[in-house]
This record gives sequence, structure tokens and C-alpha cells, in this order.
Amino acid sequence: MGEFAAARVAPGMRLGLGTGRTASAFLDALEPRVRQGLEVSAVCTSEATERRARSMGITILPDTGEGLDLDVDGADEVTPGLDLIKGAGGAMVREKIVAERSRRFWVVADSTKKVGRLGERAALPVEVLRFDWQGTQRRIERLCRLKTRLRGEREPFISDNGNLVLDADLASCSTPWRELARMLAEVPGVVGHGLFLGLATAAVISDGSAVEVLGDLEETR
Repeated sequence: MGEFAAARVAPGMRLGLGTGRTASAFLDALEPRVRQGLEVSAVCTSEATERRARSMGITILPDTGEGLDLDVDGADEVTPGLDLIKGAGGAMVREKIVAERSRRFWVVADSTKKVGRLGERAALPVEVLRFDWQGTQRRIERLCRLKTRLRGEREPFISDNGNLVLDADLASCSTPWRELARMLAEVPGVVGHGLFLGLATAAVISDGSAVEVLGDLEETR
């Protein structure tokens, strides 16, 4: 998967670099080309990804500027229509910013992430401000069941933005995805959520032996 996407990176591209194992696999595949002289620059969606990209010699951009050429990232779930759940790594707010500001957004995932309906396997991450987060949680729970994400047994998971992450059970929610996305965004205290609807332009799905492409790798926004 990573090799498939990395082989299609052109010299001079301004990239968005995602977070997590799939994004790391993409960087693994891209690294030999960078070491051999491929010049690219990037906006990174997490501190961990930025450290890795710097170590490879990729130029780090201060912002997305007038837009990025290509964003490559993973997903926790992908539907045939390219709707996504993202955020298992807790970076969904930055990932959504970068995805929205990229002309192409490719999702790279293994075949277990392909689902018919969002919420079949993955929880929906919701990032919330620490200030009165319990009050924010109570308001979200009017929509669906939640649990606080932990790092280890006791410590709450803190995003790179310094916020808490709550995981919502989509199976407990009867609200359509797009309506839920709107309603979550309107709850004071919610910074962002992991519903990525209409953002991906293509998905590269691998079952370990063959690659399936959903959407159009050449499509741009």
C-alpha cells in the first residue's frame, strides 16, 4: 500500500503527511526516494510524523499556504463511497485540516478497514476542550454513547493539541452521518471529530496480495 502511493509522488510536490501505522508505512516506502534526491516538502499532522519527516530530509512547511498537492493518510474505516472514520491515533483535527486543504487526498488502508457502513468496527473519536469537558460529554451523549479514551489504565489520552478525546459508539446513534457531523460541530467544547465525509478523492486498499483503488487517483478538488 505504502509503496503504491509513494511511487506516485512527483518531484517538488507539497505533501500532507498523516499519522499512524499506515502513514508510517508510506514514509518507509518514500524514504529511499528522498535519500536518492527526490525533493518534496510537507505539512505534518502530528509531532511524531514531523520528527520522522525531518529525519528523512523532507522540508517541513509552516502551513498549507495556497494548498497541498497530495495528502496521504490512513483510516479506521472506509466505505465504498469514500466516507471515512479517522482518529484512532488522536490526530483527526489536524488530519482534517490538511485533507481539506489538499487537491488530492488518498487514503491508504488494508482490506479490514473497508466497511459497508461507518461504525461497523471503529469508534468515532471526538476531540473536546479540557474546560468543562464533562459538560461537553453530557451534551454529546444526547446523540450517542461515549467513553473517555485513556492512555494506559488511568491517564486520559491527550492529543497533540492538548485536548481530550472521547470515543463515540456510532451503533448507538440513529442520526445520519452528515446530520451527526453537523450536530457534533455545533456542540460548544467540541474541537473536531473523526467523520471525514466527502474529503477523500481516492482510496488504495490492499488485502496483502492485490491492490484495489476506490475513486480516481487523478481526481482533484
